[in-house]
Amino acid sequence: MTDELLEESDIIPVGVVSGVNTEHIPTSDLAEITEAGKSLNNLDQAILEKEAELSNLKQDRKTLAEDVIPTLMAEHNLKLIQLDDDTKIQINDFVDARIKDPSVAFDWLRETNNDSIIKNQITIALDRGDDGIAEEITNKLKEEFGIDADRKIAIHHATLKSFCRDALDNPELAESLPRAAFGIYEGKRAKIT
Repeated sequence: MTDELLEESDIIPVGVVSGVNTEHIPTSDLAEITEAGKSLNNLDQAILEKEAELSNLKQDRKTLAEDVIPTLMAEHNLKLIQLDDDTKIQINDFVDARIKDPSVAFDWLRETNNDSIIKNQITIALDRGDDGIAEEITNKLKEEFGIDADRKIAIHHATLKSFCRDALDNPELAESLPRAAFGIYEGKRAKIT
């Protein structure tokens, strides 16, 4: 002898839904919600696994492009090689940079008259309805309106990489360039075309 209610309660274990009165919700609807929730959780887990897999693939690619292939080609004094299928492998020098110590990096840029690449951003928090004030704000922010502004100093990443590449090619700048402050990473990279 089977009890339908017992079978349905097996679908939705006691305690799965807590803090909410579910007596008015049909058990089949609760089962559907539960299954959809499990599917969502499974998809979230699958996405995390794929993202980890993608991260590993990117690291493997970086190792091949920046270590293995340049080393192998350097052993034979090659900068470019063309394969049977007309694919070309070319070794290029590269420079990556990321500001690690802003005070040292920005001070050095100012001291060497290279501060034109520094961008200043001022952010002001205004209340709703202060559109008129926003239009009137000029260089006299503090005196005229009593508004404090946050100042952010930054360099666009592409500008930074380009500047560091040029600075490393300039013997005068390269000697004093604080590489650690600029987070400079130099190397060779294989490019497939």
